[in-house]
Amino acid sequence: MRPPSIQPPPSIPIRSPRAFAAFYTGVMLVAVLLFVQAAPAVTAPPWLTLALVWALMLASELSPIGLPGGGYATASAVFDLPSLVILGPFWTAVLDVAGTLVVQGAVLRKPPLKVLFNVACFAVTDFAAGWAFQAAGGRVGGLHLQNDLRALLACGGVYFLVNSTLVSTVIGLTSGPSPWRIWQRNFQGALLHHLSFVALGTLVAVTYFGAGPWGLVLFAIPFLVARQAFRLYMEIRSDLKDFVRALTEVLDEIDPYTRHHSMRVAEYAVRVARELRLPEHIVDEVEYAGLVHDLGKIGPEYQRIVQTQGALTPEDTRLINEHPRRGASIVSRVRALKRAAEIVRSHHERPDGRGYPHGLRGDDVPLGARILKVCDAFDAMTSDRPYRRALSPEQAVDEIRRGAGSQFDVVVVETLLGLYANGRFPLVPSPSSEDLVLLRTRGNVR
Repeated sequence: MRPPSIQPPPSIPIRSPRAFAAFYTGVMLVAVLLFVQAAPAVTAPPWLTLALVWALMLASELSPIGLPGGGYATASAVFDLPSLVILGPFWTAVLDVAGTLVVQGAVLRKPPLKVLFNVACFAVTDFAAGWAFQAAGGRVGGLHLQNDLRALLACGGVYFLVNSTLVSTVIGLTSGPSPWRIWQRNFQGALLHHLSFVALGTLVAVTYFGAGPWGLVLFAIPFLVARQAFRLYMEIRSDLKDFVRALTEVLDEIDPYTRHHSMRVAEYAVRVARELRLPEHIVDEVEYAGLVHDLGKIGPEYQRIVQTQGALTPEDTRLINEHPRRGASIVSRVRALKRAAEIVRSHHERPDGRGYPHGLRGDDVPLGARILKVCDAFDAMTSDRPYRRALSPEQAVDEIRRGAGSQFDVVVVETLLGLYANGRFPLVPSPSSEDLVLLRTRGNVR
């Protein structure tokens, strides 16, 4: 695992400038002190081992893999861990620092500030993991698998913990959300993949002590396979969100209002879900559901109804009451979205049992659906509709407060009200009635 890119896009300001500056400076100073403290006691290892290990590190660094929460990773732990056992933390850090400078600085041409910070993060990770190995009874330059198993586990565990913490902290301080949520998004779901790198790294070390330096070359193909498997896993996670967003483009072909509404509801729902301290994978499900919660309205009969002024006919009401079920049926065809489909199915249920399509009550309604219902109502009231102008945020908040316990879940309402009162629930801009007319006209021209 490698440290992430530390600079956010130009349009995104650093969330916590002072904390970021302190963290950046602290990591740089710690890295320098670690090198200074360790340098006097080291001796030069065999040049062939150094050359082979560095070549393998360079190969791993050349193909970074993007992480869902920002930053990037490689499968470099496969070679970092055996290097810590064979060469010790000082030379491992030296090789990794040199590799990072060559690849990121000379080949990929990343900004110097970013390269230096990544170098420091990497050095801190190597020293911490190497010292954990020795503190647990391991000996640099030798390995007895049965006796050193505890030391290897300590080395791999500290390597993962320190690296993932540094990565998550720097992203959390720059682009957000919190470091803990970044950790959940980037590392929790892929924990088995990271542990597999530790196991493969252990085999590399065993092979080295049994077959000598050239035994390291035997792991070139397993390394490539492990890296490709990790890349595919991360790409699938990223592609899922892109696919869900593509579904909202379908709504744009039918009614631009519905698509813009879904994106705003998803953003509001993420804010509320995080304030409720839900795990990040649940937040993702709520976001997916928010993006596609109106997918069941893609039929022309629904577009006629949503633009109707005045009372609905019984048949119109029946059709409207079917759209959550219809949308959930579409979404559930994607295996990874089945839990999001349940949220879509229930997002018009009410605590008092007077919702639709099933008339669920209280806690029988999934929490994600309760969040979505409140956010859906807030956006509906604060954006223009074909038959009325938007309410002010204050008016919408008052309406939601009045519906707590009957129409809306009390806990979710209190959470939204708390966010709004503290200035942490800003209104997401929505198209005006005039804008929507233009969008629909443009759509008809196509």
